[in-house]
Amino acid sequence: MGTAMYNINEHSTHIPPKGKIIIYWLGGAGFIVKYSDGFTICIDPYLSDSVERICGFKRLHSAPIKADNVFFDVLFITHEHPDHLDEDSFDALMNNNARCQIYAPICCDVFLKSKKRAYIMVKPGDDLSAEDLSIKVTKADHGELSPHAVGYLFEKANHRIWLTGDTAFNEEVLKPVVDMQPDIVLPCINGAYGNMDEQQAAMLIAKCNSLYAIPMHFGLFTEHGGDAVKFKTLVRQLSPKTKIHILAPGEGIEL
Repeated sequence: MGTAMYNINEHSTHIPPKGKIIIYWLGGAGFIVKYSDGFTICIDPYLSDSVERICGFKRLHSAPIKADNVFFDVLFITHEHPDHLDEDSFDALMNNNARCQIYAPICCDVFLKSKKRAYIMVKPGDDLSAEDLSIKVTKADHGELSPHAVGYLFEKANHRIWLTGDTAFNEEVLKPVVDMQPDIVLPCINGAYGNMDEQQAAMLIAKCNSLYAIPMHFGLFTEHGGDAVKFKTLVRQLSPKTKIHILAPGEGIEL
C-alpha cells in the first residue's frame, strides 16, 4: 500500500486519520503540519517574492499556495531572514489567522512589533506548549548571519518532529536534540550560507536514527544549492532504516 499524498490546497479541509499527521512542504524552509484533531502549525512560510526585492534572489518556482489561502493555529519563525520571515506575505497570512499564536526569536522582534503583533519570544532550551503540542526550542548554528536563529522540536500524538532551522553541522550544538532521537527530521541540505550540505545532513539523520527524513532548504533559489537526490542516496547508505521523502513544493505526505 502506497503512502498517502495530498496537495497543499486541501490542507484547510482534509483531516488526517487518527494517529496520523500530514506534513506539507511550502518550498524553501516552509512547512505546514496538520494533526488528526485538526490542529495545524505553520513554519517559516515564504510565499512572496520579497527575497528578490530585498536580496536579488529570484524564485525558481512560484509559491504553491497564496498566502490568503493558508490557515493555521500557530506560526513558528526560526529567524529574521526574508525567506523565513516573509515581510510581503505577512499581512495576508494574518488576515485569516488573526488569532494565531506566534513563536519567534528576538531577531524577529522589530518586524513583529512594527506589525503590532503579540508573540512569544523564544530562545534555545525553552520548553513550551500550544494546547497539547509540546515545543522545545533548539539551538541552531547559523553563525554571524543570524546568531539568534533557532530550530524547533514538536511532540504531539506520538510524533516527534525536528525542524533543524538554518544550521551548520555543529555536533556540539545539535547533540541535545540528536540525543532525543526524533522520529521525523526536517533538515536543511543546501550547503550554503552556513548551512549543512547533503553529506552532513545525512550524517545527522544517521545520528538521530530517525524513521523519516524530509529535506528542505533547496530548490528555491539558484544561490542556495542543495541536491535532494544526493541527500537521499547518502541517507540510504548511512541510515538504511530511514525513509526519505522528497516532496515537491505544495505536496503533503501522511505519516
